[in-house]
Amino acid sequence: MKIAFFVFFMTICVFSGAQAFEISKADTLTIADRVFKNECSVEKDCLLEWSVGENFLSLGMEHFIWYPAHAPGIFKEGFRTYLQYAKDTGEKLPVWLDKTPFPPCPWSSREEFLRSKESAQYKDLEDFIIRTKHCQAQYLIENTRNSIEDIIAAAPDDQRARISKYLSLLTSYPQGLYSIIDYMNFKGAGIGNSDEVKGERWGLLQVLEGMNDKPTAREALEEFVRSAKIVLTHRVYYAPAEKHEEQWLQGWLRRVESYLEI
Repeated sequence: MKIAFFVFFMTICVFSGAQAFEISKADTLTIADRVFKNECSVEKDCLLEWSVGENFLSLGMEHFIWYPAHAPGIFKEGFRTYLQYAKDTGEKLPVWLDKTPFPPCPWSSREEFLRSKESAQYKDLEDFIIRTKHCQAQYLIENTRNSIEDIIAAAPDDQRARISKYLSLLTSYPQGLYSIIDYMNFKGAGIGNSDEVKGERWGLLQVLEGMNDKPTAREALEEFVRSAKIVLTHRVYYAPAEKHEEQWLQGWLRRVESYLEI
């Protein structure tokens, strides 16, 4: 037990010392643009989306969930947490949002939301989401940084050192960091109990576990993409047939292939 704890402690220290996650504003904007393109194909409407069958609005590059008042909250609501982050970092919020506490979603249904697209509230919200794209990228980076130790801790004892090494290689330059951030935004960390089908998960941890050792950061990125494509293919294979997730697979594979594009 003491040996396992020592290995884990050293792994965290090695990773933390090897990569401070410090990137320039220009690189942050590049990450924002690429995640935006991956999520929405640069279509503004995708940044404010209320999907059929859902009881909440999804906003921004990270699809922050925002529930109306009294709506059952099955999923974790993220938009009001982001509002606090944006405010703390100096972003100006629309007046009707800048309240204590932050208000719930003003639309109670998808139909009501769709009818509001010419309203002042909708336009204020759209402008805020587009205007704070850089802030959203910073938020994604912060979330990635905060999740790293949890991902390493969730890995099997005998794999923590190599997963720490892969993370250090991949986050040592902006393109690798973008890939880590985008994949976690896309499919999660892979350590939660909810994201599991027939014992299979498809998050960042599973991609890292499937990688083989490579000596350089670029080769590690190529290996990350190879592993991600296998993990996503397994996801579709194990998904319930009625979800027809095979229709999304080619798009998912193209998304991870974009990690190799300069």
